[in-house]
Amino acid sequence: MVEYHTRMERRRAAEQEKQKNTNNNAPKKKKVSSGKKKHWFKRIVFIFFLVLLFLILAGTIFVFAVIKNAPALNENALHNQVSSVIYDQNGKKVTSVDSGLHRMYTSINDIPMDVQDAYISTEDVRFYKHIGIDPIRIMGAGVAQFTKGYKSEGASTITQQVVRNAMLTQNKTFTRKIQEMYLAIQLEKKYTKKQILEMYLNQIYLGGGPTYGVAAASERYFGKNIKNVTLEQAAMLAAMTRNPGYYDPIRHPVQAKARRDLVLDLMVQNKAISADEAAKAKAVSMKEMTMGHRNIPISNRKYGAFLDYVRNELVKDKKVITEQEFTSGGLKIYTTLDPDIQTQTQNVLNNKSNYPNVQSNFQAAVSVIDTQTGAIRALGGGRNYKYLDLNYAYTSKGQVGSTAKPIMDYGPAIDYLKWPTDYQVDDTKGAKYSNGGPEIGDWDGKYLGKMTMRKALYLSRNIPALRTMQEVDHALGNPKSIQTFAGKLGINQVQKSFNESYSIGSFQSNPLQMSGAYAAFGNNGIYNQPYAVRKIVKPDGEVIQLDHTRRVAMHDYTAYMISDMLKDVMTKGTGVGANIPGANLAGKTGTQNIPPDYAQMFKIPKYGQDHGALDAWFVGYNTRLTTAVWTGYNADKSKIGNKNYGSYLGPNEQNYAKAIFKNIMARFLPGAQDFTRPNSVIDLSNGELGVRNSTITNHFQENKPTDASSSDSSSSSSDSSSSMPPDSSSSSLPPDSSSGSVPPASSSSVAPPSSPAAPPVNGDQGNNGNGNGNGNGNGGQGNGNGNGNGSSNP
Repeated sequence: MVEYHTRMERRRAAEQEKQKNTNNNAPKKKKVSSGKKKHWFKRIVFIFFLVLLFLILAGTIFVFAVIKNAPALNENALHNQVSSVIYDQNGKKVTSVDSGLHRMYTSINDIPMDVQDAYISTEDVRFYKHIGIDPIRIMGAGVAQFTKGYKSEGASTITQQVVRNAMLTQNKTFTRKIQEMYLAIQLEKKYTKKQILEMYLNQIYLGGGPTYGVAAASERYFGKNIKNVTLEQAAMLAAMTRNPGYYDPIRHPVQAKARRDLVLDLMVQNKAISADEAAKAKAVSMKEMTMGHRNIPISNRKYGAFLDYVRNELVKDKKVITEQEFTSGGLKIYTTLDPDIQTQTQNVLNNKSNYPNVQSNFQAAVSVIDTQTGAIRALGGGRNYKYLDLNYAYTSKGQVGSTAKPIMDYGPAIDYLKWPTDYQVDDTKGAKYSNGGPEIGDWDGKYLGKMTMRKALYLSRNIPALRTMQEVDHALGNPKSIQTFAGKLGINQVQKSFNESYSIGSFQSNPLQMSGAYAAFGNNGIYNQPYAVRKIVKPDGEVIQLDHTRRVAMHDYTAYMISDMLKDVMTKGTGVGANIPGANLAGKTGTQNIPPDYAQMFKIPKYGQDHGALDAWFVGYNTRLTTAVWTGYNADKSKIGNKNYGSYLGPNEQNYAKAIFKNIMARFLPGAQDFTRPNSVIDLSNGELGVRNSTITNHFQENKPTDASSSDSSSSSSDSSSSMPPDSSSSSLPPDSSSGSVPPASSSSVAPPSSPAAPPVNGDQGNNGNGNGNGNGNGGQGNGNGNGNGSSNP
């Protein structure tokens, strides 16, 4: 027992004891087991590594599967020794692809070091250090993907480019990339660096002609043997590789010089040349460097326009083969070509006597396809077309004019609302786009009053077309329905925005696209995407079958009723000049008129027979073939006023599209079966056509026409020749600013022709009483961006 000497000690001890008891009675905190924490951490780490292991295993299996399916290294493909062969629709050989191509295989020992260094410095600076793939470059490209965006930097080595161009497709997929990397490593095992570089420098594409390899390019651009090229010329060859067309030193000297000088800088960085040498080379101009050489003739081969599209379809569009395989991969390419139609097409386009008095820059293009299948039978890329020239058959961008009316107006009206062919439409004063702007009209400045939908189409009146689109849009409450209808016909450019000016053809197209769209009307509403290649057979026997889009685009009653109305276009409307007896043809004309500001500037009549046009079209079809023809001037604004240079089509020149159609197709269209009427179409009491079970009652009531100045003026009847538009039917509006489209080249260079307009081909001049109506309306309607005044014609 503790003894306390004072009372104070006893009290202090008692208080300490009390405090101790209080602490003992308080609830105790539980201690967290450190073992449990470690247990959860281990589980998370285990799961993470398990998932990682699974991903690695799955990735490995995938990679091995892809590698297993990789093609074997092909000696012929690597050295460009076997030409690909083209076969026609009957399996008959028509030509070898590389006949007429410029290729000169050259040993690496004959290629100067400046050329080799220029390519290595530009394309693959670690070429002599890597094993076929460059891990450093791959990591750099990966970082660039995150910091600068997708496709910001490439990672392919020269070795990878060799195997890709020789044996793989251009499709940017993981599968192709894995196979490319695998084959590059295998190539490095089998060949020396010098051999691989030799393959590369002999296979690269270096411009139109086409030209392959640095030796051929040296002859073409510099007029000298590759052994004798200078430093600046060596750098230019390497500079062109990225985009031979854009960096062409003769056609685009400014861009070419900038790119060449960049290559010289890269050579300095790679210590291949000194800064002084680079500066001296940079001082040499493009003109000095090329000396104006382009002395390798471009082949004007027999089927050039068609072969050009075959190349485009396989290499650029569907990307099923490489450029190298197409030209010299030993392929057998089975196409849809009809040699007779192709030859006739080219003969008509190239015969100068068919175009009296036109200027040298007058152009025309043609597309002929099988109505039932979409198979392309012939393409006319332009007058005097040379292989790999600008192919107007599928690249021209002329506004389609009134050829749009079956697609944008009357087709949707029948398909969605079941309008009969005698549905009453209104050609009276006061038609405007929904967002305002000036009234639209027609070529003659007249208003023909009430009429049937059929008559509005075969006379190609603009006001009824616009009002039809507006009525369909209002009834459906959604303009996307009209866009969808056009999209199903392959007219995809109208999907981005909806503009009421599309009703009279302010959007742009090309003959191939338009022939595909119209063929659906002649094929019971079934659309086939036009195609040129049926199958490819590779040297090892592998067969690549090519598919194309096929879909139901409209009801069968729509297709038949549109075709029936378009037959009237051929017999008593704007297409009389293109009609072929016994061919059971349906068709439509179209024109892009000159914008009002140009018409005023050059004193071109706004109304009447003498109006000018930038583009003129004719699209005709029966159950056998569908043909679209475009004509226009490939105009250059800088040449306005040149007496030998045309900028717009005169009244008679606008007839050439119909004449071309007739001259080409007269041999091939007669005897075709007429369109078969489906059970969904019925005869009305007045001889018109209707849709079975339709409840539409708005049938035509007779009315008198009026002129542009007065809605009650007494004018000639709608059946009289004075109210018929000229045979140059058209729909012309400048492209809508809201859709981002730009006018074709000719629209920026309108000048009066220096000589009288030429008469139609083969006596078709007498058909000038028939045509499509033109109108001055606003061509820029859409999306609140305002209206651009334009002239619109059928």
